Amino acid sequence: MSKIGIENGKAPVSAGLGQRIRSARRDASMSQGQLATALNTTQSAISLYEAGQRSVGIDMLLNVARILNRPLHYFLGEDGDMLYVKDSQIAELIAELESHPEDLPELIAYWQFLRWRRANSANGRH
Repeated sequence: MSKIGIENGKAPVSAGLGQRIRSARRDASMSQGQLATALNTTQSAISLYEAGQRSVGIDMLLNVARILNRPLHYFLGEDGDMLYVKDSQIAELIAELESHPEDLPELIAYWQFLRWRRANSANGRH
């Protein structure tokens, strides 16, 4: 197993793909073990995918996209691209925010509070 190298000033495709898999998995509130079970693979394989140390085959990537409710192009797109599955919960939220942009500051503040609470809970602070 080799470490991830830099090619032409950029990380290999598998590194970016792994980061997107990790992000989508976390957004779905799934552990690596839960995703592995859903994909009929091992937690170790998921860890290697996310670290960019193992290539993800197209069949596996299609299953990852289906389970994590993301379109395939989310995993293959450029950094910063955020595309959502039609009729998903995140798409509904975005539609609501587009209709009521005045709610965005309050939503962001609440989201930051939730992240703060999760971080403090993970550090043993309640």
